Amino acid sequence: MNDGREYFYESIASQLDSLINPYDLQRRLEVLFDELLPEDLSGIRMLDLGCGTGWFSQRARQRGADVVSLDISRSLVLITRLRSQSMGLVADAGLTPFATESFELVVSSEMLEHLRDPSRGIGEIGRILAPGGIAAITTPNRRWLWLVRLATSLGIRPYRGYENFLGYDELHRLLKLAGLEIELQQGFHPWPFQFAFLHAISHRVDRRCGRGLTGKRMANQALRARKRVFQTASLAGNPTRDRQGFEELA
Repeated sequence: MNDGREYFYESIASQLDSLINPYDLQRRLEVLFDELLPEDLSGIRMLDLGCGTGWFSQRARQRGADVVSLDISRSLVLITRLRSQSMGLVADAGLTPFATESFELVVSSEMLEHLRDPSRGIGEIGRILAPGGIAAITTPNRRWLWLVRLATSLGIRPYRGYENFLGYDELHRLLKLAGLEIELQQGFHPWPFQFAFLHAISHRVDRRCGRGLTGKRMANQALRARKRVFQTASLAGNPTRDRQGFEELA
């Protein structure tokens, strides 16, 4: 049953850039594009899954990728189109209109946790990636969900969408079930990124400890996974989708 919570960001689309923490945004861009992915993305067909206001689409376009930007919020897709000049698509990340094996790269930053069922989004990533294709993901770590919920209950964080955080090992397991092999998984933000006075220390801790056991306890996690070259039909999913109900903003 649709309760509308997946559309929360549509209601704040025009304000979202002013609400995003600049340090968190820049750190996520750095983790994905400087630590997980090659600098040159020329000619790579990429999907920005849950594009938000388009910062990740913009960075990928600057590095040469051919980008499709998808979000369930039409307003956010329009903002992304203006920022990055990518192709925009309004659709549910858990039910995309793409044919199986459509993309060589899928980037998704802080989106999976906002789905009613994050496993569906991960399943779609596995379905639409071409064999050998890469998924680069960031998402909050479930270990810190208690603090997020406390902040929401106190009115510090006025959020009304889904918050289905994934644990470090759970994300790993779901991607493997979707047919992907984990190449690298790391933590970042050893404490809440809202503590501006700790940003310099936080960055150093990320770089030194993010790929060890300490990383599993950090507030956010990042992962690079590659789709297995030999895939079974059950993992591949349906080869096509009915495009009815999707809106393309070219």
